[in-house]
Amino acid sequence: MRFELKLQPYVGCLLAVLLMSLPFATAQDSSLDIEPDAETQAPLVEIPETVVPWRPESFPTNPISDETLITPSRSETSANENATAVTVISSDQIEQSRQSSVLEVLRGTPGLDVVQAGGPGHQTSVFLRGANSEHTKVLLDGIPLNDPSGPNRGFDFSTLSLDNIERIEIVRGPQSLFYGSDAIGGVINIITRRGEGPLQVRVSGMGGSFGTHQERVQLSGGDTNTYYSLGASYFDTDGISAISSRFGATERDGYQNATLSGRFGWTPADAFNVDYVFRYTDADSEVDGFLVDDPIRENRLEQFFQNVEIRSAMMDGVVAQKVGFSLTDYSRLDTNPGIFASAEFTGESRQVYWQTNALITEHNTVTAGIDYLQEEARSTGRPQESQNLAGVYLQDSFSLIDRFFTTMGVRWDEHSIAGDAQTYRLTQLVRLDDTGTRIHSSIGRGFKAPAIAQRSINFFGGNPLLRPEFSKGWDVGVQQDLLQGCLTTDVTYFRNDFDDLIIFDPTLTDPFNPFGKLNNVLSARSSGVEMSGSIYVASCTTVTAAYTFTDTVDLNANQPLLRRPRNKASVNIEHRCCDDLATVNVYLLYIGNRRDFGTVDFVDLSDYVTANVSASLQLTDRWQAFGRIDNLTDTDYEETFGFATPGISGYAGMNVIW
Repeated sequence: MRFELKLQPYVGCLLAVLLMSLPFATAQDSSLDIEPDAETQAPLVEIPETVVPWRPESFPTNPISDETLITPSRSETSANENATAVTVISSDQIEQSRQSSVLEVLRGTPGLDVVQAGGPGHQTSVFLRGANSEHTKVLLDGIPLNDPSGPNRGFDFSTLSLDNIERIEIVRGPQSLFYGSDAIGGVINIITRRGEGPLQVRVSGMGGSFGTHQERVQLSGGDTNTYYSLGASYFDTDGISAISSRFGATERDGYQNATLSGRFGWTPADAFNVDYVFRYTDADSEVDGFLVDDPIRENRLEQFFQNVEIRSAMMDGVVAQKVGFSLTDYSRLDTNPGIFASAEFTGESRQVYWQTNALITEHNTVTAGIDYLQEEARSTGRPQESQNLAGVYLQDSFSLIDRFFTTMGVRWDEHSIAGDAQTYRLTQLVRLDDTGTRIHSSIGRGFKAPAIAQRSINFFGGNPLLRPEFSKGWDVGVQQDLLQGCLTTDVTYFRNDFDDLIIFDPTLTDPFNPFGKLNNVLSARSSGVEMSGSIYVASCTTVTAAYTFTDTVDLNANQPLLRRPRNKASVNIEHRCCDDLATVNVYLLYIGNRRDFGTVDFVDLSDYVTANVSASLQLTDRWQAFGRIDNLTDTDYEETFGFATPGISGYAGMNVIW
């Protein structure tokens, strides 16, 4: 009931846009042709024409194309004209990994580090290009997922499953131009599956080590007027002890996760579409205290995310717009928080947005938009507090002789308490199709407004005078295609400068905060190199590899930033055999030394290598068997000081499709 009530103030606005948009004219159709090379069987993609965002044939009205991106410009654009550093994890890659959670498929991404404090269901953070974990904006089909009731509005990936996900786009570098607050290090956008064709029912069951089992069911379908995709899953494991065995921990910490997700769309006219996305998660995680077993403590979490969006076009797609409303709702309960901590937290954010694109000429598109975000948070013993953020942005995107592609944009934001912020972004792509060379570069400014808990006097160390945090980031790189497209490499140098970062300042005291409070006093820097490549070996084997060097420094203390490895590398080998009925994946991950908090001082965590193997076999047209082995070498390592990681483990299951 509470979710329905929150939607009422916005229904009139959405219905008005719906009625005004119905008469809009139909845009012209376009398509992409992808054919394999006769000798190498590697895909040689014809260069698509300029993609005008939100034409009626665009996603989600129609299935998403492999040659388009959604996140860099907050709308569908051609990947062949994009200068932003982006990694796309496709539905095929997700399927072949045989993993259950988003965090596991993110691990090999260049420039991104995943850190988990324990086994499944335990606190998980990501660090993009050396930025803090709360400096990554996490989206589900454009819905901001960052928790407004969290201590710094970061997002915990521990409970985000892979159910009903079509692809994941990771955009690196400041992205506040389109996404406002929190997009200092970059953006991770999870895109929900869109149904098509006759009704298809997919049922999956999996079981394995640590008393783990998972059941999934998914229904999907669609035609020219409607589409739908609905998924449900239940994951249960006895888990491992969250605390490392070297501290004497033996009690296992279990984890359960029930997720229901869906996407529904209606296209009553060629130039009009209504799209609705939702996701509900109910998760329970048994957790431990600091370096000691706690047999009675649990974290219980409920999440509800939803978004309704209306798209329309007129003048044959020359002008296109979208308007939407999204809701993010959190409820967290700690069953044994201690006498000085709160037991229950609730948070909610509501966002209204509008964006339009105008095709000024064949090679020039202007994008303008506004968004308004309201956040609320409450915890045990503390009153509900709120804050809001309003932003407006403008971008011009143009090209010259099909070789030079430029975007430039500016944004203005006004926070209800922390003040204003001005950001910008400029990208440049030089494409030399004769040699298969792409020179790409970008520069931008990002910001993060203080979280409610950071600026509230009702929370420990809260400071209402906090200002936004800022970053300036730039990168330049070269992508090269060789061997008729069978080999692709990319090398990118990046640098980020962070200012006014919020940390606890023990020198800033008053009668209400005798031990100090939060303050904008920290400056930091990160720089490094991201390298990636893929090669087709014959017609049945693909090898992809990535390496990232990241140098970070806390400029106040002249020390490296915590939990960011200087060196990270990954290799994935995919081999298809038995007339493509069987697929085998081998995935290797290397993480170098990094600094972390210890018991009394900082400590250095050792480097490690893990190996995962997954495989699938198509038994009949309907039945498929699959399995995976994680940590094949049974490596003993810690991602966070004092917290355990699973040893060698195996899982197997079956898929059936009707």
